Amino acid sequence: MSQNRYAGRHRPPAQPSHGRRLLVPLALVSTTVAGGVVVRSAGASDLSPEAAAVQDLSNTVAGGYEARDRAVAAAGSDRDAARASRDASRAAVASVVNLTDQKASDVDTAVEAARKAEESKKAEAAKKAAAARQAAEDARQQAQRWVSPLSNYTLTSGFGWRWGRMHPAQDLAAPVGTPVHALSTGTVIFSGWSSQGYGYMVQIRYWDGTVSWFAHNSRLLVNIGDEVAPGQVVSYSGNTGNSTGPHLHLEIHPQGAGSVPPRAWLAQKGVQL
Repeated sequence: MSQNRYAGRHRPPAQPSHGRRLLVPLALVSTTVAGGVVVRSAGASDLSPEAAAVQDLSNTVAGGYEARDRAVAAAGSDRDAARASRDASRAAVASVVNLTDQKASDVDTAVEAARKAEESKKAEAAKKAAAARQAAEDARQQAQRWVSPLSNYTLTSGFGWRWGRMHPAQDLAAPVGTPVHALSTGTVIFSGWSSQGYGYMVQIRYWDGTVSWFAHNSRLLVNIGDEVAPGQVVSYSGNTGNSTGPHLHLEIHPQGAGSVPPRAWLAQKGVQL
């Protein structure tokens, strides 16, 4: 008797189940992968392991394409960024070069301006120095010039023997009160009454050491130690002391030594009596 026959209410034992099998053609997988289609179980909430595997494979491949596309886009963006960065770098380098050239030009201009300013400054300094030297020379000449002691006078007794004695001077007759002028720049070494018959007398030592004697004055305007300039009024002529009439008794003592003829000595200084 067969062993598969029903016995009572029991049905015969079923054949061993190997589970539901889902066969997906290779072409469908390729199409699904290439098109990025996700395989779902129609009308079922859960997928079989085979369908889930196909879905994961499809998603993975689709994600790979998306990642590739993003990578390509990113690469393109990176290229654009690199190109923009390169262009910006080139522009920056050009800007720096232009700025450097401009700065170099500015430096050259500044150096040239400074050189010209220095030359102008030196020229101006030289001009001022020359002017100062000229002014000093003019002042020296002015200070060392020689002038006549009187403006209006008449020559009377000259240098030489007179009445049996030496007359060491030149007399210049002039009214009492005629201004008497210093012959040049000098210092007063005597101003007062002379006990030797000269009356009121002024003695001046000049810049070259020469000493002049102005005698028989009526009034003295300077004191010992006063500095005098050429032509400065130092006294007024008169008729004091041993005098026979109003006049200026003029003696010249070069380097403070003995007297010399005043007219010849003054002529050497450009002063004609």
